[in-house]
Amino acid sequence: MSNVILNSNSNSALVNTMNASSSVFNPQIYSTYRITPAHSMTYSKHQPSNGSNPVASQTTNFQINKYGIVSQILLSLTKRVVIGTDNVTGGFIKAGDIFKMIEKVELLSSSRVVSTLTRFDLASQFSDLPQDKRFPLEKSALQQRTFVTPATPGTYDEEYTLPLVFGFMKNINTQLNASFLESLSIRCTWGKELDDFVGVLVGAATVATSVINPTLQIRYKVYPEDANAKIIAENFDKPTLNMLSTKYYNENRESKNIVLTAAGVGGAPQASTDIKVELKSTECVQCFYVVLTKTEDTDSTTTAPGPNQSFVPQPIDKIKMTGSGAEILELNANELEYMKLSPDGYSWGQSGTASGAGLQNIYKIQTGVYDSYEMPNCFSLREINAPQIEVTFRPIVTGYTDGNLVQYSVHIVEDCSAIFSIASSTGSLNISLSN
Repeated sequence: MSNVILNSNSNSALVNTMNASSSVFNPQIYSTYRITPAHSMTYSKHQPSNGSNPVASQTTNFQINKYGIVSQILLSLTKRVVIGTDNVTGGFIKAGDIFKMIEKVELLSSSRVVSTLTRFDLASQFSDLPQDKRFPLEKSALQQRTFVTPATPGTYDEEYTLPLVFGFMKNINTQLNASFLESLSIRCTWGKELDDFVGVLVGAATVATSVINPTLQIRYKVYPEDANAKIIAENFDKPTLNMLSTKYYNENRESKNIVLTAAGVGGAPQASTDIKVELKSTECVQCFYVVLTKTEDTDSTTTAPGPNQSFVPQPIDKIKMTGSGAEILELNANELEYMKLSPDGYSWGQSGTASGAGLQNIYKIQTGVYDSYEMPNCFSLREINAPQIEVTFRPIVTGYTDGNLVQYSVHIVEDCSAIFSIASSTGSLNISLSN
């Protein structure tokens, strides 16, 4: 039986040209995808090596076992709320409190810092994820924790878990072989404020909060002896293995104090204002993330904004980037939604987060296309004269009174390309080139 479609195609110049191309692939010819050697997978819980309970502005250290390949690191902790004497009504821990609890996390190789994730790096990472990858984060780390009303005297524990995804973890080819490298460790620096709890105290009620029981769950992969020998032989057959990966750089924040007026109280926006950040980095930057934060002390005066810094990102109206006297981009909030350009010409959405942590307000300046597995592009800032990012926003102040002073701050996070070297003779891991 003749096939009219095949007959028609056989007379098409375009179809015949495509069929003659070296790119033609017939999916009906049997083949297999690449096969990973069968290997073991183990989660191992790591306790701190320098005490169990975090202290504000202090550090907690974890030693990574010299075992297998590190493919995932999860940091878990407990926020303990102790209510004494009388009840508390309307009690809750704010969404995004994890960014107050953690100032930064560092990966060390033989006591040398090789990669750092600040609270702003973590927030930027999470904001860049598609919504389906944010669901575990929202449930385990970001969402508001609400207490039963009234919360009676007693001890209440809230569990938090978040992933620590250093640049090495983004690509299976650069995951760290802990069994070969010099000793690895994780150092967590805690925030200045570990007592962020909101509630109405009844009578003589008291509330004390603390962070306790931090642990690391590390996922190790171990290959059979023959497969592992091949990994070592091929990766370290030369004096040094050089790996292209990424690291984060945070520009110095720029701040502006704004005295609230009656027109801006009760949630109404005030007039637009802007903050400019000079980029001092000389790195090769794949992506810039722009984070706007503010203080949240409702009893501040016209001369003192108060020290209580909120790390929930605030809305941004426009971002302008310039360098060497040229305008690189100027995009409003709607246009910024399309910055995550994918290879098909459309953009990944800056989807709102149900957690209330404000990650949808972090905007990304993407130099290439949205791809988690390739180095799509980068800007070398070394020879760009006076690069600058200008952020325009309208202060929106709910819950304040006329005359409060609020400090707004802009934080620029840069996801940068870097080459790391591993000495084949010692397993020493270092940054060898960043521009």
